Amino acid sequence: MSDSSDDDLADHRAAARHFARRSQLPPGINDGFMTRSADRYSPDIYSVASDPDPPSQAPMMSALDAGMQSQYAGRHSQYYASRTPNPGPQIKPHLSSLDIPRRYGSNAILDMYALTYVSEPDPNLLCPICHDPLVDPVTTPCDHTFCYRCLRRSMASSPAGGACPIDREPLLWTDCSSSIRLIRTQLNNLIVKCPHHGRGCEEEMRREVVERHATVECSFREFPCPDADCEKTIRYKPTDDKCHHQEASCIFCDAIIEDADRDIHLLQCPKSKTRCADCWSLILREQEDGHRNLDCDAIEVGCRFQTAGCPVRVPRAHQELHALSCPFHPDSPSGAIIRSQRELIETYNSLGSQLRHLRARQEETSRRLDHVAGPALRPGDPGFREPRPMPDLDAGFEEVHHNLSNLEARQSMWMVTQLMPVREEIVELRNTNNMLRMQVNYLLSRVRDEGQPRPTSSGTTRPTSMGSDTVAREPMPPMMRQRRRSSAADVDLPRL
Repeated sequence: MSDSSDDDLADHRAAARHFARRSQLPPGINDGFMTRSADRYSPDIYSVASDPDPPSQAPMMSALDAGMQSQYAGRHSQYYASRTPNPGPQIKPHLSSLDIPRRYGSNAILDMYALTYVSEPDPNLLCPICHDPLVDPVTTPCDHTFCYRCLRRSMASSPAGGACPIDREPLLWTDCSSSIRLIRTQLNNLIVKCPHHGRGCEEEMRREVVERHATVECSFREFPCPDADCEKTIRYKPTDDKCHHQEASCIFCDAIIEDADRDIHLLQCPKSKTRCADCWSLILREQEDGHRNLDCDAIEVGCRFQTAGCPVRVPRAHQELHALSCPFHPDSPSGAIIRSQRELIETYNSLGSQLRHLRARQEETSRRLDHVAGPALRPGDPGFREPRPMPDLDAGFEEVHHNLSNLEARQSMWMVTQLMPVREEIVELRNTNNMLRMQVNYLLSRVRDEGQPRPTSSGTTRPTSMGSDTVAREPMPPMMRQRRRSSAADVDLPRL
């Protein structure tokens, strides 16, 4: 087979793979990502900005009209609803893959991309962008593998934004994944020279141990201080003749450090900057956790209406775009229907729990009744008789009525026997009161009569004296009758 036929076959295979990948996306997403015409949408919104502070989505949203927003939001939601959630590469990259600027201490990092290999590596292990052996390999959904730093730089600088550098397939960083263990093992077993081989180190080792050798074990890793009076060493080749062990303050946190340790300090300084492994932006090291939890646009978060039931997870930068067409939005017709259905389901669940509670109480009551009843007689047992509800109730009513009548009669007799002595006492007290009233009236009339003058035989009047013998004695009023005494001689108390 000729070379041209091999190329045609490869082209056909690539076209078939390209068509199969595009057919996996929902209709309309391919147009939005792949078409460059004026009436389609560009994948620029999926690009990762290279600025430390990526711009917000407000300018982009203002540039689109309302119809385009709703149309694209619908396609956007379909894409995220159909894709399998993937948080991105799982293996933490090497510090050299984060592309940290020099002013933030990158000189103290061993550059894994600048190693010298002893033999020519396998072409299948070369990065399609830098054409060097892969470092921290990352595989895209379209089965292309790149270096971590190369793919990041390509996505940040490409006008197409989130697209594969080879076949221009739509690409999100969260859809990429760390390469399989077999590829990483082959890369780690590549034989490299010591980074200090230019100074005389002839060691050759596997790539996975070169960093330890270069920073800890290699005897050529340090340079003497250029100052003749200083006996210390430094880790980098000096460019001047001054001593690099003079103390100075950090330009970010004002800590006192030696000039030779400045780069190492910058890699740990909380006021220095590092690069976010998710959104590829430079952030303060002390704000790394807060940036990831609150500000990072590449972190996948749940929909704002997740509590209403939306299962979609999107990058934080696209959260508002997804909310425009989310079917669980409370202002949309589907959202109102879903909300009413959820309320109905909650009502059913509440009623179901109440019903289960009532059934449990009923079963508990039945168990208690069975325990109280004990071994009750059943049909067929000796002494068992069929229940007769109405005659038994009538007999019970008659018995209760008879008992009430007897109780009323006994109560009436008891009240009569108790009230008779009281009635006699009341009559006796009334008679005594009348006798006292008569005696008081008699005494009052006698006093009035003694105070008046009496006429004499000569026609004159003279006062009468209580001690005069001439005054005729008037008859005494009747005496009070004696009280009835009890039979006992030592008891004479009134009966009340």
